[in-house]
Amino acid sequence: MFPLKLLIVGGSINPAFPTIFIIGDGQQFYIRPSEMPRFRTIFGPDVNIVGIAGRGFEPAIAAKLGSPDGPAADWELAYRLLNDGQWTADIDTARVRLLGANKKIWIFGVSGGGYLLHAYMSRYGKNVASAYSEVAALPPVEAALRLQHDRFWSELPEEQRKALWPALVARPDQRTFYAQLLQRQNYFVTLDRLTQARADLIMAIAHDDQAVLTKAAADYQVDGIRQMMHGPSGWAIRVREYEFIAPVLALGSDWKATQFRPDVEVSEDAAQPLLRLQAARRIPAPALDLGRLNDLVAEVLIVCGRYDHISDYREQISIAGHYRNSQLLILDDDHILHNWKAIPGAREQVLRGWVAGLQSPAFKSALAKTAPLIWREE
Repeated sequence: MFPLKLLIVGGSINPAFPTIFIIGDGQQFYIRPSEMPRFRTIFGPDVNIVGIAGRGFEPAIAAKLGSPDGPAADWELAYRLLNDGQWTADIDTARVRLLGANKKIWIFGVSGGGYLLHAYMSRYGKNVASAYSEVAALPPVEAALRLQHDRFWSELPEEQRKALWPALVARPDQRTFYAQLLQRQNYFVTLDRLTQARADLIMAIAHDDQAVLTKAAADYQVDGIRQMMHGPSGWAIRVREYEFIAPVLALGSDWKATQFRPDVEVSEDAAQPLLRLQAARRIPAPALDLGRLNDLVAEVLIVCGRYDHISDYREQISIAGHYRNSQLLILDDDHILHNWKAIPGAREQVLRGWVAGLQSPAFKSALAKTAPLIWREE
């Protein structure tokens, strides 16, 4: 058992208030002492806020695992220590430690934290009053529905394919680097600018324009991510990427000979040590028991972007259908929800309304600012 550090905003728990657990996934950095106070601004004064960065940041685990680089790296041990079952067990241990065995929590997760939220719900959902899932990565759902979240190649204009493919063939050793650039670009460029920015980056790749590519690597934090992968954070990042990508790759990868999928290929590269163990049957394939969600009484608010490059919006429709008391907001937006966050107070009002309850006047009123962004199929 490893001691888990909890970041409690304000330093104490008021038993009269709802308690919100903010869940990180091992590669999210807003759950740290300098960042946690902003959640007080979002949620207001009458709640307890607890940040759980996760065991991937625990010094005791880092000391046990050592360096993730080199032939001595024990990825089998890393998987045993850092798989989602361990992370979700930690969340429930923290709940009991802070609140007692019978008290329910409000749970908040974004992207990979959203994946862990649903994994927690599948194992401990009876201990949840309400859940907030934002742009959650849901690879088991994607695989079950035979979807493909990475639509990069299918959406790329033919002339850009013709410019990009020869560069991939001519410089195969740079394929992962190019994938990282194009994948990371989605985090930094808003939807209204993405088409042109992507076209410019593809032309730089086609012409092997090192000045542009070097600047893009810095601007999109590709270099920073690479450094993290070689440090203590690399253990948790690679395990989580394995859980994200293994179900998707199980559908096959024959497309690589004729297509380029940056999101999938970046995750596959990160997960290689674990994928090799899975191929040798030394670790299990990731699994999420969705059937356990069907009878939960907790309220669940699911928010996603129609144009998310990480998680297909149809996965979110599917997961929402597993919960008895869920509400789904599909926004005309991307994975970062740039458009939503650009509307002053819109996200904050919805989050406060979520805490009050999905049937509360506060929640219904909060939807007014968000309503113009709700996506509807035409």
